[in-house]
Amino acid sequence: MLAQKGGPLLGVGGDIWWGKRKAWLKCIDATGTGDITDDGTLWSYPIPGHCCSTPSISDGLAFVADCDRNVHCVDAETGEPYWTHQCDGDMWASTLVADGKVYIGTRRRGFWIFAADRQKKVLCSVKLDSPIVGSPVAANGVLYVATMKKLYAFEKTTH
Repeated sequence: MLAQKGGPLLGVGGDIWWGKRKAWLKCIDATGTGDITDDGTLWSYPIPGHCCSTPSISDGLAFVADCDRNVHCVDAETGEPYWTHQCDGDMWASTLVADGKVYIGTRRRGFWIFAADRQKKVLCSVKLDSPIVGSPVAANGVLYVATMKKLYAFEKTTH
């Protein structure tokens, strides 16, 4: 994902299987050439534990989930943290930002919805039938959430 004025954002580091417990969300200057390991990093935000998630970016904010049950919100241009929220289980999927909301599922069946905002606001949390290891998808006004047993399709209705 590209930060609005920076470079691409990526979650790196940590190792679920071998116990390496350092990870980061990094913004990289992709215009450099050669080995840009040292001077290509625009900013780095430490994530405790592991990170399998690709960040979502909306309105200058980056949202990323980690395998230690946390969702993080940081400034996409500076890496300044705004909030962190601990959910009910570890997250192997990526966050989705759509319709002004952040969506993420956990391996403990939890499905969480946050406001896509600098101020932390949990809008909803529900338990589904089984673990969620894939990222939610929004298409044509429908939110799709796949668990290990079912595919859910949520659509806003008007009365």
